[in-house]
Amino acid sequence: MTAHNNLARPCGQDSETRCECGQLIAKVRGQGLELKCKRCKRIVVIPFTAIEGWGTVPA
Repeated sequence: MTAHNNLARPCGQDSETRCECGQLIAKVRGQGLELKCKRCKRIVVIPFTAIEGWGTVPA
């Protein structure tokens, strides 16, 4: 199954990335990437600065 990367959005705008089946994969929130555990429903925000190589990704 192919996942589409819809994370490239203008700065300051929240965006979601969903699988082709419709399942939410991640959200871009301000200065981080928000992930939700499917099992316990906890939400974890990973700051972009903590992601190695994030600065090299074209906007």
